[in-house]
Amino acid sequence: MPESRDQVRRRITGDDALLVEHLMDVILAEIPGYQVLDAVQLAEVRAQIRWNVSRVLELWATGTSLTEADANRFRGVGAVRARDGRPLSVILRSYRVAASAFMGYVADRFGEVLTARDMADLTRVWLAADDKLSDALHDGYQAAENSISTDRDRAIGRLVSDLVLGRHAHEGAFVARLRELDVPLPQRFTVVVLQSAAAVDAVLPAVAEPVMHAVIDGTGVVVTGQADLKALHRRGARCCVLADIGANETPRWYRLARACLDRAPADRLVLDRGDAEVLALLAGRADADPERAASTVLAGIASQEHLTETLDALFVAGNAEEVAVRLGVHPQTVRYRLRRITAMTGRDPRRPWDLFVLQCARLATR
Repeated sequence: MPESRDQVRRRITGDDALLVEHLMDVILAEIPGYQVLDAVQLAEVRAQIRWNVSRVLELWATGTSLTEADANRFRGVGAVRARDGRPLSVILRSYRVAASAFMGYVADRFGEVLTARDMADLTRVWLAADDKLSDALHDGYQAAENSISTDRDRAIGRLVSDLVLGRHAHEGAFVARLRELDVPLPQRFTVVVLQSAAAVDAVLPAVAEPVMHAVIDGTGVVVTGQADLKALHRRGARCCVLADIGANETPRWYRLARACLDRAPADRLVLDRGDAEVLALLAGRADADPERAASTVLAGIASQEHLTETLDALFVAGNAEEVAVRLGVHPQTVRYRLRRITAMTGRDPRRPWDLFVLQCARLATR
């Protein structure tokens, strides 16, 4: 008397350890990503294989279909895999590899007691189950991934707020939170403070990874490894760029940047640390430093006597022709020197605010 499907099912599941290890070996051989899983994760994979085999054989023997409870189980599996960081494509491939290996195993060991119809139905049941469970797995994975992304975005936003508002007990606490969020920000970084919160998305292409951003009291703040000043100019967003600063310095610089954006003329679109330092001097802040303001604004021209004397003459002369008369040089020479000053300081002496900042920096240490 031929064996019933239920009898075959019991024979297969009665010695499922052999089948589970066979499918596990095939998956490990076919999918390198599974070879790096730890012992706990491999035990979870074995348990899932055992459940799949048992459930598919049950459906095949009883002529039933997967339930919503089965789908919910796989939504949960998908969510767990997303939090593990295991790629969805790799997980789905493991089910396809297991399906082929399972059908081969059954055909080799039970081919004599199963009819062609039995094998065809078993294949159909596995594929139908795989299709439904894959959809559920995908849904759970995507939902969890979206949740993780949202949670991470919120955590990064809080980190940026705490950074600029000085809520860290010490720099090590900030570094520890960066590590937890997997943000490889260098020890010295750049903060871009934007006058408009709406401009954050517009300036992101002008900054380098890694990047964090947040909106604080209507102001956009972007923290990055470095920013492209020319690209920021092209983006047209009014901002203050604070380059080469550390976590402990950030609150001070942030306050100065906000003051710069409120008080500096709008004709200077992209402000920087030099503008902030000069503003600190003018406001009489206790932490203002004349030497630091001068070195920040004047950059490389402080040691170029011909450039500094040209700048000093411009403060009282007003235009290139008058400067040329005072210095006894050709007006074209003066224009060339002014272009050099602009290139080296990022400030155009022909613009009132830039000229004012340059003059303040020159006067700061006299």
